[in-house]
Amino acid sequence: MTNHRPVDAWIDEMEAELGPGAVLRLLANAGGQRRNIPHRAQGAKLSAEVGADVVQWLANRFAGTALDIPSMRAREQQSRASELRAAILEAGLTHPTRSANVIAAEFGVTAAWVHKLRTQMRQEMDAEGQLWLPFFGDDAR
Repeated sequence: MTNHRPVDAWIDEMEAELGPGAVLRLLANAGGQRRNIPHRAQGAKLSAEVGADVVQWLANRFAGTALDIPSMRAREQQSRASELRAAILEAGLTHPTRSANVIAAEFGVTAAWVHKLRTQMRQEMDAEGQLWLPFFGDDAR
């Protein structure tokens, strides 16, 4: 089973808790960089760049580590990829209500990519839907 949760999913959590303005400040000032996260926001250089609220949030999760902050472009690509997967899922995985051509044109990708993603998503759904049951041989009775 493939996990589609991106490595930088923490940024979605930050946005939910602090709002989109906080994320935009972070990405505009430190996006694409590896930054050392302080233990406290107060007096930290990063606080002057992105705001004490953002640094305190980061410190609560990543204090004392070097954190790779995604670039604005990477964030946009991640969002677009999620939207594409949602459109494929909404159209249907087994009996699609929208063609791969239509979805491809909407998202600026190829129909072949839509077919590939649809197949991959179908396989993931099958794998997640299967229930594992242990095999008990005759000697287990």
